[in-house]
Amino acid sequence: MNYLMVLEYCGTGYNGWQAQNGVKAPSGNKTVEKEILKAIKIITKLDVRLYVSGRTDAGVHALNQIVNFKLPFYYDLTRFKNALNGILPHDISVKNVEIVHDSFHATYDTVSKTYLYKINCGFRSPLLSDKSWFVKEELNIGLMNESSNIFLGRNNFFNFAKKERREKNKNYHRLITGIEICRKNYGFDIFIEGEGFLRHMVRRIVGVIVLCGTGKMDINRLPDMFKGENQAGNVICAPACGLFLYSVRYGHKIYC
Repeated sequence: MNYLMVLEYCGTGYNGWQAQNGVKAPSGNKTVEKEILKAIKIITKLDVRLYVSGRTDAGVHALNQIVNFKLPFYYDLTRFKNALNGILPHDISVKNVEIVHDSFHATYDTVSKTYLYKINCGFRSPLLSDKSWFVKEELNIGLMNESSNIFLGRNNFFNFAKKERREKNKNYHRLITGIEICRKNYGFDIFIEGEGFLRHMVRRIVGVIVLCGTGKMDINRLPDMFKGENQAGNVICAPACGLFLYSVRYGHKIYC
């Protein structure tokens, strides 16, 4: 049977969803995936393989991470969810468990993902210290919206990928379908939706939007960033702590 889980977690204490080769983090080898696998094995006595909608980096959070895995038998879904939550650490929670079609794959069936990035500006909130990027400068939402519009559509995001992962023959074109910037009492929420993202791409988009919002970057420079390698210099990468996997969309009926 094919099980789907919806997860929420705080990524602060983890080296991402899954440990990346050669990446060292304060959390060491502690990953969200390891905690989920451990909890499932305690309950089922089985080793399973998890398929995930998106592998979040170290320090990145998730509000609705989608995971699927297969078991040879049926568990009462409510009891299964409650048992998992009784084992998992306080910073990981199973929001829902469902049975889905046997062919469903959380990674390959994704149509689009939406990420949320939280910016704290003005008053530095201690409660948001590991859930947002504190920006000292005043941000102009008009300039932020103007710059965000330039990212819409399909573009070459080579300059927005993690530097160590840039390869000459790789396809760096990605489609951004929507960016919404919402003013909050603590600062701003930035929602970015697209069909797929390169590693660090969302954080670099946010970095550019913030630089434009402070007036430190000329918006007219942005189109040059899509023209290939180093056309507009280095792109600032916003810190991981403000990023959340907000939602994942699938294009067909997945539930049995």
